[in-house]
Amino acid sequence: MKKSAVWLGHLFALALALAIAAVAVGVLESRSAPLHVALPKLFPFAEMSLTVDGLSAFFLLVIALGTAAAALYGPSYLGEHARAPVVQTAALNIFVGCMVLVCCAGDALTFLLAWEGMTLASYVLVVSDTRNEENARAGLFYLVMAHAGTAALLVVFLTLTERAQAFDFPALRLAAHDLDGSTRTVLFMLALAGFGAKAGIVPLHVWLPLAHPAAPSHVSALMSGVMLKVALYGILRFGFDLLAPAAGPLPVSWGWTVLLFGTVSALVGVLLALQQHDLKRLLAFHSVENIGIILIGAGLAMVLANGPGTATLATLALAAALLHTLNHAAFKGLLFLCAGSVISRTHQRNMEDLGGLARRMPWTAWLFLLGAVAISALPPLNGFVSEWMTFQALVLGGARLGGASGLLAGVAASILALTGGLAAACFAKAFGVTFLGRPRSTHAEHATESPAPMIAGMLLLATACIVLGLVPGYAMRLLDRPTAELLGGVGASAVVIARGPLILSSSGAPLGLAATSISMPWVAVLFALVAAGVWALRSWPRSAPWRLAPTWTCGMTPTSRFDYTATAFAKPLRLIFAALYRPSSEVVKETGASPYVIRRLAYRGGVVDLVETMFYVRLKCGISASAEAIRTYSTGRIHGYVGYLLVTLIVALLLFGKG
Repeated sequence: MKKSAVWLGHLFALALALAIAAVAVGVLESRSAPLHVALPKLFPFAEMSLTVDGLSAFFLLVIALGTAAAALYGPSYLGEHARAPVVQTAALNIFVGCMVLVCCAGDALTFLLAWEGMTLASYVLVVSDTRNEENARAGLFYLVMAHAGTAALLVVFLTLTERAQAFDFPALRLAAHDLDGSTRTVLFMLALAGFGAKAGIVPLHVWLPLAHPAAPSHVSALMSGVMLKVALYGILRFGFDLLAPAAGPLPVSWGWTVLLFGTVSALVGVLLALQQHDLKRLLAFHSVENIGIILIGAGLAMVLANGPGTATLATLALAAALLHTLNHAAFKGLLFLCAGSVISRTHQRNMEDLGGLARRMPWTAWLFLLGAVAISALPPLNGFVSEWMTFQALVLGGARLGGASGLLAGVAASILALTGGLAAACFAKAFGVTFLGRPRSTHAEHATESPAPMIAGMLLLATACIVLGLVPGYAMRLLDRPTAELLGGVGASAVVIARGPLILSSSGAPLGLAATSISMPWVAVLFALVAAGVWALRSWPRSAPWRLAPTWTCGMTPTSRFDYTATAFAKPLRLIFAALYRPSSEVVKETGASPYVIRRLAYRGGVVDLVETMFYVRLKCGISASAEAIRTYSTGRIHGYVGYLLVTLIVALLLFGKG
């Protein structure tokens, strides 16, 4: 009975994903007015409604892609791991439904109710595995950070609704037009903090590497690939729409703030990911990195939106951000599903306990490799397309801006390039240590391939990575409506020619700058020819037969201990960035009768997240100290409490009393 309920629940999620995709594509392809649906009046003080415009429809498409893959993957995965699969399936559907409602909300009340439902449903999924005590800690941390962000959003919405005397977005938009510049900026920064806490922007990212590994793997794929994007939807909705001035340019400070946080998040995320040995924790930190890359494009679009002669580049930057949003949902969802496949067959998340899985799990290995190539922004897959567009926008935008602004854009472009290189190094480690070499545990040695439904979910996202990389032209056409609505100019396909070369079109001619032309289909053909040449050389008949001999290991029998480890792979970078990592190490020697004969050598090492140790740990210690101080004055005597109330009343009268 439970198994049937789980399958029915995931089939419902799949049907919902297909319906969402149909609505999203229909809105993105049309040029008609946004869809508007009035909801039943549940509250006497507010009318609730749903509205689907170009921006909403694009994010619905992202939700549909991730949900379809998770729906195919989930039943087989939960059948082996879940203690309460029916509860997890119900929470999954509520989670997806609330994300859809957030993106379609036409008023503040619907938005906040759906936002809170999304948080609570994902919290249930994070703590659903009660066998692991760390999951409860991760869930609590997530809940605290999420509600702190919601508190900031409440301030923004209450300020706007108080001025508008209404909850619907058109009224809030009109009320925002009358705001002075400082109030508008304060509200945007509060919105950025509120949505940034959910998106995992540095320094609000600390919950993410705790919560994502704790959730079931297909839920991790949804949280990382989809839920973080819903938070980005909120940033774009407020920055370009609800809080945007009625006339005049967007405040440049908004764009540089978003660009700064995006650049820091991209670099810090990839540096912390490099030192992780837990496969899902590594992927979680890469979500921080890719959210940063998306924010780089969005922030640059804000800077360039109303500058002289930079409207085309603003469209390019925003199109790059939106395309990377879709691309990240594809390749990060794929990598989380592959990690779940490994975990389901080996019951291990530590890469040091894996190895040799390529022969035992070939489908998972090849699909993980494809996702690793995509996330490393290597051609000809989708990650390269959107990161190349972002890089072009930074370089050309910096040249157009000139001066200090141009220098900052150039620095951001350099950090983006560094981020791509470090990501490639990180996934060379992740794939090599996990899938190559010899098995380093009995679980890895006896692993088998995952069931067909799990492979089907991974194949869906792998196909999206390939299609969006080789033929991104259709995706550009789908970006026309959201980019035109947010920037008020031409659509993405008028700026970026994606049928063949990826290049600024003739509409960018006033820039006086030549963009580099790259044809993704021809790049794919080149890679195919190189691969065919390598295979032909390897298969070419030889005059002498191959001779096989065991690897020389100084006379000892080779074992998995001779293979390169994740710790060894990451150590050079750990030394280079020691100021950031603050590495610690401990070597324990176990000797026999003679101190010169070492029986056993154990090495323990680790790095820290400076943001967590320097801010959140200190905050926790301060709260604990305050609680202890309050406890000392909690005598349990009623006379003491009456005295405290009397003193508080006198102070309040002195401070706030009139006359």
